[in-house]
Amino acid sequence: MKLIPGVSHVSGHMGCAFISDDVQKLLRRLVKEYGLDIMLEDHDVERATYRGPKETSEEKVTSFMAMLKSLEPGKTYIHVEHPGLDTAELRAIHHIGYEDVAADRQGVTDTWTDPRVEALIKEKGIQLISYKDLKD
Repeated sequence: MKLIPGVSHVSGHMGCAFISDDVQKLLRRLVKEYGLDIMLEDHDVERATYRGPKETSEEKVTSFMAMLKSLEPGKTYIHVEHPGLDTAELRAIHHIGYEDVAADRQGVTDTWTDPRVEALIKEKGIQLISYKDLKD
């Protein structure tokens, strides 16, 4: 916590926190001990996902904007993604069935920085928050 003071929460990304009862117990103890126990279900957070195809950057932008248009005022949503850059370093990371990691994550970065997305967020009055904001 001293070395990374901005740490706000712990996430069991891709189910890693649930590989065994012992891991779950350890995680629960540590997040309480360090004040990082932000459980989305305790804050009525709903998942928000793309609405449509998302293979290319342009498809991602279109589907992300469709999702933003579907959000209801007064609710809190979470959209989990993995932004990145299409570089040699990221092109070296992949697995069977997900060989285009670099291009896919570049598409996320392109979506999140697209002026049309920014304009829609402003137009709809969507407030972007962090996990820490849920706790505060």
